[in-house]
Amino acid sequence: MAVILVAQYYAQTGKGDVVADALLEMVPLVKSVEPGCLVYSASRSIEDPDEFLLYEVYRDEQAVQAHRVTPHFQRLIEGKIVPLLERRDRHLYVPLQ
Repeated sequence: MAVILVAQYYAQTGKGDVVADALLEMVPLVKSVEPGCLVYSASRSIEDPDEFLLYEVYRDEQAVQAHRVTPHFQRLIEGKIVPLLERRDRHLYVPLQ
């Protein structure tokens, strides 16, 4: 069953450009090397340039777990982005069918 992950990133004040650059690097890597990730979309708030929304759809829970251990996730999300965040909210969903 598909798994949907919605995450909101709240960067430290003024760090939004650095987070945006890392996300711009992340998106094509996920799309090119993670067949279990069906959708990976990152957006930046119009009202607050330090706030981001990620919308991700995975084939199953195993694909979510595989995503979290990829070198690009470790380097860009855990290594670059997370240290710049004030807060990160993540929620998992399953489609209603």
